[in-house]
Amino acid sequence: MLCITLLTQAQINFSVRRVDNNESVDLETLITDDSGNHLPTFLVTWSGEWCFPCMDVIQSLDNAAKSGMVQLLALNVDDDWTSIKANNYHSNWTNTTNLYLDTELNGPFSSYFNTSSAPVIMFFNDEGAIQYMDISYNVRSYMFADYFGKEFIWEDYSGLNTYAWNYYLEHADSESTIDATDSEMATALEYVKRSIELNPGYSNTDTYAALLYLTGQYTEALKTAKEAIDIAKANEEDYETTNELIQKIIEKM
Repeated sequence: MLCITLLTQAQINFSVRRVDNNESVDLETLITDDSGNHLPTFLVTWSGEWCFPCMDVIQSLDNAAKSGMVQLLALNVDDDWTSIKANNYHSNWTNTTNLYLDTELNGPFSSYFNTSSAPVIMFFNDEGAIQYMDISYNVRSYMFADYFGKEFIWEDYSGLNTYAWNYYLEHADSESTIDATDSEMATALEYVKRSIELNPGYSNTDTYAALLYLTGQYTEALKTAKEAIDIAKANEEDYETTNELIQKIIEKM
């Protein structure tokens, strides 16, 4: 889904403040364990004043951080951190170390990067170097699944579903069926089944129906699509795309 390429071998260190105790801390301390080994780490900047899409990026990576394969640092760049903390925007990030910018520190984050943009997303590898960097509201955990392996999003029902749904979108116009044992299809099916196992809902049930349709399992696809609609009705969700899928299934039966 996403190729992580090496941007720089140089190790960058800067100072920020922790939200939990207001102490100044260096990046090197945050990304290094007690034995001196560097920890694979995502760092994402955000603003609580305007950047709710930034928070969506952090929430997705926070879900993936449940895997224990990486750690996540969230760095707020607002001038008035006190009010941001009072609003408790970050309360749902249970796998994240929350930090805030302090330009008065020696060697602050802002001396290396332009903090007027958010989110800035960085990935520090196990050598402490920046291996990936982007500025995008659209970065999500599933994009890194091929790089880290399925364990990276195995506890992230949303990421698993999105991975599978994007596979469907890439093949939705296929004129021929795709064998369920095809490696990419098998992965998509495995991911959406796991998503449903974690948190069954309209979206992932609909995705499963769509994949079954692609594999030519029309009877099962129709049954699953109707289940998705039942869930949507119960939760007052729109299900027009599932109605369209049902029409496509019926045409094939």
